[in-house]
Amino acid sequence: MEIAKLVLEYMRVLVWPLVVITGILLFRSQLSAILWRLRKADLPMGVSLDFQQEIQEAKNLSQEVAQQVEPSNLPEEKKLRPSIPMTEANARMIALGLQPSPSGLDMTYYRNLATQDPNIALAGLRIELDVLAKNLARGFKIETTHRDSGTRLLQKLRDFGAITMEQFQLAQKVFRLCNAAIHGQTVSREQADDVIDIANVLRDQYLRWLSWGFDDNWQPIKK
Repeated sequence: MEIAKLVLEYMRVLVWPLVVITGILLFRSQLSAILWRLRKADLPMGVSLDFQQEIQEAKNLSQEVAQQVEPSNLPEEKKLRPSIPMTEANARMIALGLQPSPSGLDMTYYRNLATQDPNIALAGLRIELDVLAKNLARGFKIETTHRDSGTRLLQKLRDFGAITMEQFQLAQKVFRLCNAAIHGQTVSREQADDVIDIANVLRDQYLRWLSWGFDDNWQPIKK
């Protein structure tokens, strides 16, 4: 029974990315048409931003965030745990009752999309970040509603102390850049790759949290 359950979990992990890829292939032309129309639109509420400057600021902040370590009150045995391998991430999230990642937390997925359409790649990345924010809130048992936007989730995580102020600021910047791409900002392949690289810092820290954030004595699968 346990083996059957494990097989089912891994099948669910494999099926999810295939569904996403199939959806993108089937509806790529429609998505491209929508994004093309949005290129003439302003950001919501008349907000505008210097896209390249925002990327540079996010790059600088990501270097600071990358140096952050686990919370000081984290038990030593959890600090010593290795980060969960990316190949195990979706299976672990399913086992914990969390939502699996559309990409399996593999940022190469979005880089490949960016070779075809940078705007679609950043739209997908925004969906990914929403999933991670919801999972963090659930893992820290923070009360949320289905109406909470990604930005609102980040605020709740910050106020709870689940993320640092620097992580909050960096995630906000990535959200803003992705939102700009969704709402009509013309994005080059290089700019999309830069945003994905910046988001990679947050992805790495999310993987670390998956290894120490739960009291289930997780250990990596022995090869």
